[in-house]
Amino acid sequence: MNHKASVFRSANIPAISIWLLAVIMGTGFLGITVIAPALGSITVYFKTSGEEAQLLLSGFFLSMAISQLIYGPLSDIFGRRPFLLIGLLLYSIGGLLAGFVQSMEILISARIIQGLGAAAIVSIVRVIINDIYDRLEGASAFALMSMIMSVVPILSFVFGGIVCDLIGWRGTMFLICISGSLLLIFVIIILPETNFKKNKNFQLTSVFHDYVTLMKNKNFLAFMLTSSSCAGIFFTMVGFISFEYIRIGVKPAEIGFWFMLNPCGYILGNYITKRYVGKFGIESMSQLGGCMCLISVVSLFLPWTFDLNHPSLLGLSGLLLGFASGFVIANTTIGAMSSAGDSSGNASGIVGAAQLGFGILGGAIVVNIGGYEHFERGLLVLLALSIISLYFATVSRILKNKTIF
Repeated sequence: MNHKASVFRSANIPAISIWLLAVIMGTGFLGITVIAPALGSITVYFKTSGEEAQLLLSGFFLSMAISQLIYGPLSDIFGRRPFLLIGLLLYSIGGLLAGFVQSMEILISARIIQGLGAAAIVSIVRVIINDIYDRLEGASAFALMSMIMSVVPILSFVFGGIVCDLIGWRGTMFLICISGSLLLIFVIIILPETNFKKNKNFQLTSVFHDYVTLMKNKNFLAFMLTSSSCAGIFFTMVGFISFEYIRIGVKPAEIGFWFMLNPCGYILGNYITKRYVGKFGIESMSQLGGCMCLISVVSLFLPWTFDLNHPSLLGLSGLLLGFASGFVIANTTIGAMSSAGDSSGNASGIVGAAQLGFGILGGAIVVNIGGYEHFERGLLVLLALSIISLYFATVSRILKNKTIF
């Protein structure tokens, strides 16, 4: 599919480079991936525990999740561009502050500011895609964007580990600041507004009503829960799998290389989605992806079961998980927003919040059941999330065939 030649929802909406949108969204996720190889170093530097280090991720996730519920409906009213600029500014400020902190408490606060910025970045880019493309075109475009965007976590996993080894964990925070600042300049110069149907009659009660309506929409719920639980697998895994790598003797720089197999798989999965979603449909491809997610999580138990301590086994399971996620996330995210009609901003906020919410919940459960010290316990949480994702992918396919929810 040639996206330059695609039929847009409205002739008034200017063509926007998928590459630019991909880099913007990828930068929002940089705050998650770049810190993963450095978590062990941060715990040593501040003489803290792995559980407290988890707050660097859960604080980011929580602020990112909640604020997406605000950015989405506000962008329906005032436009996409202003909130994208605000998000990039907050993201840059949070990165700069984190680079100079002297206490764990302030570092967690800086990560919360980064999350507030990342929320706007990710939620606004999602809804821009929905502004521009129709349902199947949107899924294909989102898959193409995800392929390009996945280069960012690949590089951030690798360079996060290298930077941590060379100049320390603070370097990873400065990477967040620099990337956000550069994109802020680009967006100011070249990104146009895409919301030409702004809701001028804003009332707080109408936003609440839209949320209630969406939560009664069976198609939206099925797509949203499939996408969110699948994304939650990755967000949960990022918090504790680096400690398993360290336990088997892997250094931070090398951890980054093994981590990058996950986004490599995600690129391939999104390529196949882009190519075949028009033929097989959103529901069928997301159900197949759900099956593969379950298989990939089960494969993570094999090194623990047979006492095999080579990092390639974890890395290859991550590769398969990324591949499966490429089938699920793009399809179900666009499916959820297209099911929402004119409330796409609200839908984007709910989907983004739910994706991170599953990550927060998963991370909290991992901490409470001792998943940092006992890897297999953390894997049980990933297994539960994969089962939920497959179940609701199946529900969405059933709904397509007009059977009972």
